[in-house]
Amino acid sequence: MVISIIKILTVSIISLLIIICVALFYSYAESNWWQPKYSVTIAVSKTPLSTPFYVAKAIGAFDKTCVNVKFDNVVGGQKAFTKVMTGDVDFGTSSDSVIAFQSLANKGFVTHAMFVQSNNDVKFLSRSSEKVDSVFDLKGKKIGVIQGTASEYFVSILLALEGLTTEDVTLRYYKPEALINGFINNEVDAFVPWEPFAFNSTKQLRDKVKVHNTKNLNSLSFNLISLTADNLLVEKAKCIIQGLSIATDYIAGNQEESKQIVMRELNLSAAFIEWVWPDYIFKLALNQSLIFSVQSQAIWAVATQMSEFEKVSDVERFIDSRAMLQVIPNAVNVSQ
Repeated sequence: MVISIIKILTVSIISLLIIICVALFYSYAESNWWQPKYSVTIAVSKTPLSTPFYVAKAIGAFDKTCVNVKFDNVVGGQKAFTKVMTGDVDFGTSSDSVIAFQSLANKGFVTHAMFVQSNNDVKFLSRSSEKVDSVFDLKGKKIGVIQGTASEYFVSILLALEGLTTEDVTLRYYKPEALINGFINNEVDAFVPWEPFAFNSTKQLRDKVKVHNTKNLNSLSFNLISLTADNLLVEKAKCIIQGLSIATDYIAGNQEESKQIVMRELNLSAAFIEWVWPDYIFKLALNQSLIFSVQSQAIWAVATQMSEFEKVSDVERFIDSRAMLQVIPNAVNVSQ
């Protein structure tokens, strides 16, 4: 009788353990193997600022998330923004300057996260023969910029240091890759490129150009953007951010390997990577510094009548923190 009871209890315990194991197995399978995979296309600006995306692709970081990612490589965050707005891609990478200027038009887009910041990505280069020793020497000069981007905003900050405005100079607009040609053709006396165009220009022009020390004058961030997000788009953004989080952790612990990845992806020299790398902070965040930066640039655009718009929009409406809150909640410091 006792033996029978023991057998029954043993069978019951074994059955219970089997049920628990099966339940755990299915739970694990559901969250890992059977997680739906969404195909997304991201317009990625061809710059070292996009390093987290290149690293994520190289180490297979997105494979561990719910998205299959395809890159659409473009020149400049403005082109990436345009592709998002036209629906050619699902997501894009754009600077806070592009976000600021585009917010004035009240377009239906949001940023989900900052993934890098730099205080020296945009640089000011002048013709050596012009002997520009101070900002005041720029008065009456012709300056090449990329319209409606961090390049143009940067010039306004630089001029304001000596009480000048854009009315004291002549601004000429170029595509990022064409700035150097404007300089070579003597159409401008100075120009304001971002990397890698700044570095490439110094190597090509050598002693014909002077690079001014403007570090810390302006901070630039790159952001993950999309059209105004529904729940499905937020889910996709969450998975992209998960992949970027894996990538930024990898960058922090494997700097030399990360540099090699970017050099291969963009066909860059080791000299260039060493030139820009110290200025970059690869970190996922969504905080008040982004709001302040976007708002300041939007106010500037309206005040200087650079834009046809006369009112600054509510910046917070262009920020969607739902995806970041699911991945790195302590990196979010914005009101929704």
